[in-house]
Amino acid sequence: MGWALSIDQADITKADIVEDAPHALNEGEARLAIHRFALTANNITYAAFGEAMGYWRFFPGADGRGRLPVWGFAQVTESRAEGLKIGERVYGYFPAASELVVTPGKIRPDSFIDAAPHRAGLPAVYNRYVRCAADPGYDREREAVQMVLQPLFLTSFLIDAHLRDSAFLGAEAILLTSASSKTALALAFLLGRDRPQGLRIEALTSPRNAAFVEASELYDAVIAYDAIAQMDPAPPRLIVDFAGAAEVNRALHAHLGASLKGNIRVGGAHWDDSAPAGDLPGPRPVFFFAPDHARDRMAEWGPDGFAKRQGDAWTRFAAAADDLLAWRSLTGGGEAMGAYQSLVRGRVPASEALVVEAQGR
Repeated sequence: MGWALSIDQADITKADIVEDAPHALNEGEARLAIHRFALTANNITYAAFGEAMGYWRFFPGADGRGRLPVWGFAQVTESRAEGLKIGERVYGYFPAASELVVTPGKIRPDSFIDAAPHRAGLPAVYNRYVRCAADPGYDREREAVQMVLQPLFLTSFLIDAHLRDSAFLGAEAILLTSASSKTALALAFLLGRDRPQGLRIEALTSPRNAAFVEASELYDAVIAYDAIAQMDPAPPRLIVDFAGAAEVNRALHAHLGASLKGNIRVGGAHWDDSAPAGDLPGPRPVFFFAPDHARDRMAEWGPDGFAKRQGDAWTRFAAAADDLLAWRSLTGGGEAMGAYQSLVRGRVPASEALVVEAQGR
């Protein structure tokens, strides 16, 4: 009997571990035993925006509740799909659970997609599974780094390219909210490479995470949320908002006034205060949906060009970030449930990286 993390879509603080009985495979299907997956604040963003952004549609639960999307590794344990062999290891998008049944399509030596009908209209970047044996960048010893940081890094990579293409909207300072988040740290790293002369990279974070953010040495200034009113509003600024907190946005827009060049909303780390703030002065926040930008970049650079640019940037960041985090391993559904509840309540230190061994008890 397998397990899955089952979440109330209307109230993501309500979650349970449920037993999932495996069903017999149909022709063309394969069973993937999920071995390991990462849990980060990004997964809470998936849950918080599950209905609005379609994340709940990837892995519908038999109980009608949500299945939390995560990134991880799995092994093919049963296959009725031609071209997919038992025993191979794959990397991709899974539910927080012990297994996933897929309908492999577009099977290539390096990858396949889940062609299940319910996933047909969903963003392709989430439907692709990498066959590890054919991935030149795969390293079994670095699976944890890949699971925790690579999915977040893709978003950071795309934001960095977007900001550079738009000449930072004329801003002289880039202010990253929830600056301790892994996606923000990756963006700060990318912005710091070949940065335009005079561009400042600023962190906005909670007092409890300030020391960790300072120690990363990725920001030119670290500002606490309760010190917004003391900020110098003069430099033209662009906000990249990973927090999604309505009150923080209201305070920033009111204080920065005419010097605010734009507000790019990326996530909802502060999911419980994420309703868009109304009547904000200055530019209206614009949501950054990574899959759309990935599609456009692939069309512009070509799939191989996209993979090379992202791969080169990822290799440099992974080497720099490996020692930045404290790695914590969890086992089985019970510990996954506890970690999820801690993440929802903001009780996981920003310095921690959580990896769940899904097959343990």
